[in-house]
Amino acid sequence: MSLRKLEILQWFGLLGGALVWTAQHVVGYGITEAECGAGGLHWGIQNDVWQGALMASAAAFVVAAELAAITVIVATRRSSYESPPPPGRVRFFAIAAAVANVIFLMIILLDGFAAILNVTCRQG
Repeated sequence: MSLRKLEILQWFGLLGGALVWTAQHVVGYGITEAECGAGGLHWGIQNDVWQGALMASAAAFVVAAELAAITVIVATRRSSYESPPPPGRVRFFAIAAAVANVIFLMIILLDGFAAILNVTCRQG
């Protein structure tokens, strides 16, 4: 695989988890507001169904980012951190991405299950 393709996969692996978690959290908040707010009552939004679908799609995206990072790690297994900048840097970021994506997957699952299992609308 060419170094350019590995760099693209490396950046997808590194940034994918963080971006998809941010999107999941913001959209999930919007779903909750749409269900509980007066403006969203006529839409008939069911928080649990939407949050579950959002969590599943975000988790699938993070798994794809993890696979991209692992692909880069395997493709650069003969490189070391002392290699000239491109292969060594790409390998370093891919390893960081593989670790970070596991953390982001756990955050996405915790965020999604908390949104599903918690009482959504409360009168304050």
